[in-house]
Amino acid sequence: MKNLARITVPLLFCLFPAAAQEAPAGYLFTSFRDNGDGLHLAYSKDAHDWTDLDRVFLKPEVGSKLLRDPHILKGPDGWFHMVWTSGWHDKGIGYAKSKDLMEWSEQKFLPLTEKLKGVETTWAPEIYWLEKEKNYLIVWSSAVPMVGKQGAQHRAWYVLTPDFETFTEPKIFFDPGFNNIDTTMVTMNGKSVIFLKQTDDQEKGIWGPIRAAVANQPLGPYRLVDQPVVEKERAEGPAPVVIDDEVTVYFDYYVEHRYGARASKDLKSWQDVSGSTNVISGQRHGSILPVSAEVLEGVRSVEKERIASVPAPAIDEFVADPSIRAFGDTYYIYPTSDRPNWNTYEFAVWSSKNLVDWKKEGVFLDLRKDVSWANVKAWAPDCIERDGKYYFYFCGEHNIGVAVGDSPTGPFKDALGKPLVKDSEIKTFSIDPHAFIDDDGKAYLYFGNGTPTVWELNDDMISFKGEPKEMHLREFREGIVVFKRKGKYYFMWSIDDARSPDYRVGWGWSDSPTGPVESPQENFIVLRQHGNAVATAHHGVVNVPGTDRWIVAYHRHAVPGGSGYRRQVCLVEMKFDEEGHILPMDPLDEPFPKGSEGIPIGK
Repeated sequence: MKNLARITVPLLFCLFPAAAQEAPAGYLFTSFRDNGDGLHLAYSKDAHDWTDLDRVFLKPEVGSKLLRDPHILKGPDGWFHMVWTSGWHDKGIGYAKSKDLMEWSEQKFLPLTEKLKGVETTWAPEIYWLEKEKNYLIVWSSAVPMVGKQGAQHRAWYVLTPDFETFTEPKIFFDPGFNNIDTTMVTMNGKSVIFLKQTDDQEKGIWGPIRAAVANQPLGPYRLVDQPVVEKERAEGPAPVVIDDEVTVYFDYYVEHRYGARASKDLKSWQDVSGSTNVISGQRHGSILPVSAEVLEGVRSVEKERIASVPAPAIDEFVADPSIRAFGDTYYIYPTSDRPNWNTYEFAVWSSKNLVDWKKEGVFLDLRKDVSWANVKAWAPDCIERDGKYYFYFCGEHNIGVAVGDSPTGPFKDALGKPLVKDSEIKTFSIDPHAFIDDDGKAYLYFGNGTPTVWELNDDMISFKGEPKEMHLREFREGIVVFKRKGKYYFMWSIDDARSPDYRVGWGWSDSPTGPVESPQENFIVLRQHGNAVATAHHGVVNVPGTDRWIVAYHRHAVPGGSGYRRQVCLVEMKFDEEGHILPMDPLDEPFPKGSEGIPIGK
C-alpha cells in the first residue's frame, strides 16, 4: 500500500484441496475508493468483465479508521474472513467476518506488528488457508529497518493463526534482495506462485518491474522467475487470477489511472489482454473471490433496487454519445460502442418505428478494416441525409472523417481516404461532429472539445467553404447539438467530463447558425444527474416529423455498475415554455409508460 492507486487480485480458492472445489457461479471483486472509505464490491461471471454494485458494504471502525486493500477468503468454517489496511502507520490490521458479505461481525484490530522494532507500515494484508497446517496464513508488507541496509526496507511478512485470536511471531515471508510491496499468492499447476512489485525510485525515474516467484508449497522457499510480468512502466498492484491453466495478472498504471493486464500459461511468455478486460473506474486495491449462486444473488439484491429506481435504457448494450435522427418513417440512433479506456473501433446503428422497440441493424463501419487513417477511438458519430445520400461523420484517433452511403444503415464508404478535419491542423480537439442543414440549404459541421467550432460545408458535404469559426458557449466541454425551432437556432452542449457524475447539458439560442449564442440565467442546465441516474449528457435531439414534439437521446452511467466507459442510452421528452425556453428534463422520468406504443412517425 503506497500513496498511489493499485489493485491486488488473488484467486483464493486455489489454496483449498482440489476435492473441496466447486465451480463458482461468479466472482466478487473487493475494493475501496478515495483514501479508504470502506468495502466496495463488483461482480463478474468470468473474472474479466466487472459490474460495480455501487455501495459501501462495510465502513471502517478500528485502527485509524481506514479500510484500504480489502482481502477476503472463504474459510473451511464457512465464514468469509476479511483483512484490510486500517491506517498508513498502524501497527496492525483490521479484521471482520461474515456469512453472506452483507452482515458483518464486530470489527477487530489485529496488532500483528506492534513488536516489530522500528516498523513503519503494515500494508495490504492478504489471507489464505493452509490445509496441511490447519492455519490461516496472513501476509502483508511492512517497512522495517534491516541490518546492513540504509533506512527501512519493504518486505513481505507473515503470521499463522488458527482463530484470529492467537498468532505466531511475524517472520519475513520472502526476501528477493530488493524493496518490494504488494505480494499476492495463487496456486497454478500444483505450484504456489506469488507476484510482487519491486518499488520505484521516483527521484531517478526508475520504475520497478512486477515479478513472479514460484515454490512447491505456500510457505516457500520461493525462486524468482527471470521474465518480469511488466517492466519499465509505472505499474503496480499485481493482481493474478487463475482460470483453468492460465493466469491473468491485472496491474494498475497508477499515474494514468487505468488498468492493464497480461496473461500467461508458463509465467515466461506474457500476452497483453488489456483490451478484453473491464475494471471499474475509480476502484482501488482489493481482491477477487469465487462465490456460489446464493451468495452472488444475495449481494446483487442491491443492484436490483438500483435498476428499479431508473427508467430502462433504450438500447440493451453499453453504448454512449447517441446521435438520434428520423429518416422516412424510422428513427435511428448512432452511438459510440463502449470499451475500456474508450478504445472503440466500430460503429453500429439501431432503428425503431416508435422510439420504444429498438433493433440493432449491425456494424456498418470498422476503423480497422474500412478506414486507412485510424484504427481506434471510434467516437461520437452523426448522420445526415442530403439529396438521397447519407453522410456519416465520425471520430477516429482524434480526427473527424466522413463516409457516404445510400441507406441510413449503410454500407458506408470513407469518402476521402483521409480525415475531413485533422486534429493537428485546427485549434480545438477535433471530436464530436454534428451536422446541420438550414432552411436555405446551407450545411454546417459543428465539433470540438474545449473550443466549440463551426465550419460551413460545401454542397458535396465532404469539403468545407471558407475557414472554421470558433464560438463561445458557456461552460462548454464537448458534444454540440444544433436544431431550429420556430425561427430560432438552439444550441445544446455537454459540460464537465464524461467520467464525472455531474456530466450535464447546458443550452442557448441564437438568430444565426454560427452565433453568437445567448444562454439564460435561470434553467441554463436542462439535463443533470438525479438519484441513481448520473452523468446524463452527450445527447442528440430529434423532432418527431410533422409535430412540435422533441425527443432527447442521452447517455448515463450504466445502472448498475456504470462508469465513463460503461454507459447506457436513454430517452426523455424535451418541452418548451411559452417563450421558447427549454424546460429542465428529469432523467428519472419514464419516456413511455409500460405497454405504450411510443410515437410512430405520421401517426
